[in-house]
Amino acid sequence: MTFQTSTLSQALVMALGLGCAAMANAQSTIKTNSNWEFYGRAHMSVDQLNDGAKYNRLNLSSNSSHLGFRGDKSFGDFKGIWQIEQEILFNKTSDTAVSSGTQDDKNRLATRDTFVGLEGGFGNVKFGKFDTPFKVARGPANLFGDQVGDMRNITRAGAKFDERPDNIIQYQSPSMSGLRLSLAYAPHEGSTAVTDGSNEKQTTVTSMSVTYNAGALSAALAGEGYGTDAKDGKRDAMRLALAYQATGDFKVVAFYQEANYMKSGTDEGSKVTGVGAEYKLTPTMFVRAQSFNRNANKANANSVMNTVGLERVLDKQLRVYVNYATLDNQANAKIVPWAEGRSANQAGTNGADGNGLSVGLRFDF
Repeated sequence: MTFQTSTLSQALVMALGLGCAAMANAQSTIKTNSNWEFYGRAHMSVDQLNDGAKYNRLNLSSNSSHLGFRGDKSFGDFKGIWQIEQEILFNKTSDTAVSSGTQDDKNRLATRDTFVGLEGGFGNVKFGKFDTPFKVARGPANLFGDQVGDMRNITRAGAKFDERPDNIIQYQSPSMSGLRLSLAYAPHEGSTAVTDGSNEKQTTVTSMSVTYNAGALSAALAGEGYGTDAKDGKRDAMRLALAYQATGDFKVVAFYQEANYMKSGTDEGSKVTGVGAEYKLTPTMFVRAQSFNRNANKANANSVMNTVGLERVLDKQLRVYVNYATLDNQANAKIVPWAEGRSANQAGTNGADGNGLSVGLRFDF
């Protein structure tokens, strides 16, 4: 009996040793063949949301939290690049009412920016599903991204932009003294281009931007257009975003967007203007404020959003913040300051003035 127990123990030790060796060898092979990393963001907030009419409740929200894998491998003068990214709801398991809209039931591993491409001295080319150049161009003026008061609450109202379409082909130039060009085209929605009888369905997306980043100035000029048969209708827009680091502690931002969109005979177009500022109180403490105005083409549908916030950077990967945002609507507008980039998303009421108070934590890993 003693001999059998000893033999069994030795066999288990040998098996575990062989298993660990195999795992170590597999891990070594992966690292040798290419560079890759696992990354993510856990972004949660506790919010008091008040639509100014019937809703005034405390919410817990997951704010564009995600997990991803990305990597590259050099092939002489070229480099292959890839990324797979998935939204994660840290506070729920349901796949409805998520911040990115309805998830693709057949591809839940890659609901966010996912692509494969080639990079070199010419710049880079990417194929997949990811943010358009137009969406990325808001960056210089984006002080409250994925938080209560996110500028997209205003810029996406009516005409729907700031999207992540399927089937994107994109070229991005190398930086030329701080100047960079991005051109993107999606030939169709869904898996395949569609022909209805003898007519080709026009579901194309064209997006482009010119960006400049040098010294104290960051700027982006972008335009985007959707085909006649696009899911959310034919529409086009242009935008300009600017950021200027006036001093080491003080930054100012400005934004302009003009969107054109006729939906079922109703003009949902608008002009959006915005200004904001950020001041560094201490090396780890920032105060921010912004004001965005949406001048709608539709009668009595204008909106104004104002946001203030305080953020403490505990580490490059960890930060906490508190924000307060208000949104004033005319009689035919029902925008709220918390709809974008968040799982807590209560609809607004026409003519009601909403507000939101948010305390959040963001951990990048």
